[in-house]
Amino acid sequence: MRIYLVRHSKAAKDPIYATDAERPLTDRGREDAHLIAAQMARAGVDVHEIRHSGLLRAQQTAEIFAEHLTPPEGVNAVAGLHYNDPVDMLARELRMEPEPVMLVGHNPFMEELVGLLLTGSEGNMPVRFSTSCTACLEHTEIGWAVRWVLDRQIVT
Repeated sequence: MRIYLVRHSKAAKDPIYATDAERPLTDRGREDAHLIAAQMARAGVDVHEIRHSGLLRAQQTAEIFAEHLTPPEGVNAVAGLHYNDPVDMLARELRMEPEPVMLVGHNPFMEELVGLLLTGSEGNMPVRFSTSCTACLEHTEIGWAVRWVLDRQIVT
């Protein structure tokens, strides 16, 4: 079983936004998400559902990926993907996913989740997630393994 972990794309830092949750993607962030999502579509990546944290920048990133990957179960906001959420419960649940899913969230959550899945410790961070970075992990008989990682520098 495969999962796709995505850190949201570059978001605006303008102080005009009332809350952190309202920060939208920048033009560069949109461009980066389209580049990576298009590469995944060309490679034939299959995603059943895209889940995001509910924060605007994660939602917009998820929607861009959905444009390219057309997941049958669509794009859905879920609890548990915010930057300070604990990763242990989600890490246990991911093994039970029946179909490939994409999770769009934030740092340090994404790096801690990958650390826990790959090394057993969220303090170990074997994958660094820049904005738009996408990692494919696969669960095998012996545990989780990294299949590939894409970021803007690799795709362009």
